[in-house]
Amino acid sequence: MPGALNIKDLFQMIKKHIVLIIIITTLFTAMTGIVSFFILSPVYQASTQILVNQSKQKSELYNVGEIQTNIQLIETYSEIIKSPMMLEKVKKQLNLSNTALSNQIKIVSNGNSQIFTIKVEGANPEIAVSVASAITDIFQDEIKTLMNVDNVNVLSKATIGDNSSPIKPNPIMNTIVACVAGAIISLILTFMIEFFDKTIKVESDIEEHLKIPMLGIVNLMENKKKRKL
Repeated sequence: MPGALNIKDLFQMIKKHIVLIIIITTLFTAMTGIVSFFILSPVYQASTQILVNQSKQKSELYNVGEIQTNIQLIETYSEIIKSPMMLEKVKKQLNLSNTALSNQIKIVSNGNSQIFTIKVEGANPEIAVSVASAITDIFQDEIKTLMNVDNVNVLSKATIGDNSSPIKPNPIMNTIVACVAGAIISLILTFMIEFFDKTIKVESDIEEHLKIPMLGIVNLMENKKKRKL
């Protein structure tokens, strides 16, 4: 492998090991595609939006302090929603035996907004919607007792995302990434093979490895004897 690799050498190297590159890239792509399309279970996501805001009479005005307090409460509310007490009530109401329910629930909020979103992931879209709805209803009732406030309002009921499509896995994207990764790995392997290959294959390798000039070439002569019938 030359010390200074140019574009011509690079293309010759790729051409020389093109079969290896195609095989590795195809294997990576095929394996990832099979796993993504046929082995991995689809995961759906249901979401609902909650507004943290104390109910006001028409004559009452909102002030900045109350709004800031509501924003700060969102973090506390997030912990309450994922607390064992809340999750046990959800499991009991829906008759669920899933012990890892907390791992399926995500609370997403904007630091400057009084709105936060409850997202529930699951292999069954109907169950995901039911869990999100149950969490919202139970939380809205329990917070009145736990915090002695009534500032939780549901902006949107639990629904599945666009077109009821799973959020993961993404087989097409996974396959594309695997194809690119396979090509990169095969190219790296090709470079390593050429780098560690010290065998002499052509005349120029003699001058490169032995550091001596080549004076001439002796062709191989085959001795062909005619067979007598």
